[in-house]
Amino acid sequence: MSNAVWVTGVGSLTNLGVGLASLKQAIESPKAHFSSVPQDWLRYKAAPDAFMATLDAQAEQELKQFETVSTDRATAMALHVADQAWTQAGLPQPTSSERAGVYWGTGMGGLHTLESSYQRLLVEQATLRPMTVVRVMANSSAAQLALKYKLQGTNQTFSVACASSAIALGEAMWAIRSGRLDLILVGGSEAMLAPVVMTAWGALRVMALKSSTANPDIPCCPFSNKRSGLVIGEGAAAFVLESERHAMARGARPLAELIGYASNCDADSLVHPHVDGQVRVMRQAIADAGLQPANIDSINAHATGTDTGDVTEAQAFAEVFSGLQTPVTATKAMHGHLLGAAGAVEAAMCIASLQTQKTPATLGLESADSVDKRCFGISLSGRSRGANIKTILSNSFAFGGSNATLILKQV
Repeated sequence: MSNAVWVTGVGSLTNLGVGLASLKQAIESPKAHFSSVPQDWLRYKAAPDAFMATLDAQAEQELKQFETVSTDRATAMALHVADQAWTQAGLPQPTSSERAGVYWGTGMGGLHTLESSYQRLLVEQATLRPMTVVRVMANSSAAQLALKYKLQGTNQTFSVACASSAIALGEAMWAIRSGRLDLILVGGSEAMLAPVVMTAWGALRVMALKSSTANPDIPCCPFSNKRSGLVIGEGAAAFVLESERHAMARGARPLAELIGYASNCDADSLVHPHVDGQVRVMRQAIADAGLQPANIDSINAHATGTDTGDVTEAQAFAEVFSGLQTPVTATKAMHGHLLGAAGAVEAAMCIASLQTQKTPATLGLESADSVDKRCFGISLSGRSRGANIKTILSNSFAFGGSNATLILKQV
């Protein structure tokens, strides 16, 4: 039997809704679901009057059942999406296995708890809550997931900025492929919509501001000549990854197969992306999957909607996929940039694409004239397109120069 790694369960939580069905719906009927920064946040010095991607009403309501005295918002999200994935995979709860583990990604961990703790201590001069430390720590989500499902194998947390959960997925794939584990609950969660975070990102001058956005209904426009910056969001996605042998032994069927992964570092700049690093990581992931660039049927770009980021990635695509018209999509135009959870949510979007056999729309590209001329050699569309999709490549790039590429396959 092969050492294939199957995805047998998926859960998601975003501004688009709850579960894989909400992502399929977003492909069928693409729309941006963004809101404005709360007015009371604007009282802080230099706070940006920007857009953000908050959970939709259903997701917010369902999240309440996972909130406890020991869970930060990011951990509650992790528990919610894991519950979805675990249930879809049809696994017993708990499983109590040394051959099962948790690989989780997050950029900032329990930031909501951290910010509220500073408020209590420094402004209100109140005592801190007893569970503050375990709510703040970056590995809180992974620990809580292991406790809930009795996953006694490797428990790892990856904090690599915007590549965190993509790297978690790739490393989990390799752990199963190598025979170290049979099953891994893997994904990422991020809850960073708070005044300090938004103001800090505003200071970087990369956000889509209300004053500079051409179309407030589509404030994030990757690859567009009308782009004004990125939109910060919150959310989570989880997957049950299993070896083919383990899944077949219990009669499970795959939703998709994770077949390729690579990660590297530009080692060039803390904040500016580098073409060579992106080219190398895509080529390495394609080789890891045993494929050639011509075998990739669709691409989910990292594409945050920033000038430098979009143009650099477009140049990398032109080099790796030279002469090919592989469809490129940028789903952050719909769900925003989820930072540490971005790779996981976009991998879930890739599975939705495989199941619908449609490439998602890149909102903001109403016509060919809307495309930034520097983003040459890319097949883009402002509408979802039917296609014969067997393999999808998904990129996640991060501050610090970290790059990660995943490749998923229809089964």
